[in-house]
Amino acid sequence: MEMKHYKDSQDKTYGFATDGSQDHLKPDGLIEISKAECDRLGIINYEKQRESEINQLDYVRQRIMHYPELGEFVDAWVKGDTNAMEEYKQKCLAIKAKYPKPEGF
Repeated sequence: MEMKHYKDSQDKTYGFATDGSQDHLKPDGLIEISKAECDRLGIINYEKQRESEINQLDYVRQRIMHYPELGEFVDAWVKGDTNAMEEYKQKCLAIKAKYPKPEGF
C-alpha cells in the first residue's frame, strides 16, 4: 500500500494510504512530509520493505516445492537402505545449492 506521511506539531509522524481510504483517520492539523524529509527522518517505505522480505523468503518456497517427497526417505529408512537415504540427502543438498539462502538470513 502506497503511503503519504505526515507529522503533527510535536513532530510525531503518521502514515496514511494515498488512495484516501484512511483519510477519515487523520487527525486535524497534520502537515504532509516530503519524500526527502521521510528519508531524513528514517521513515520506512513498508511496501518496498515487504517486497524485499518476500523476495528474500522466496528461497524457502522454492525449496519446499522442489525437495523430494519425504516418503522417499521414510521408505529408505524403514528398509535400512543407506544408499537410498544417501541419494535422498544428495537430492536435498542439490536443491539447497540451486535455491541458496540469501546472505543475512
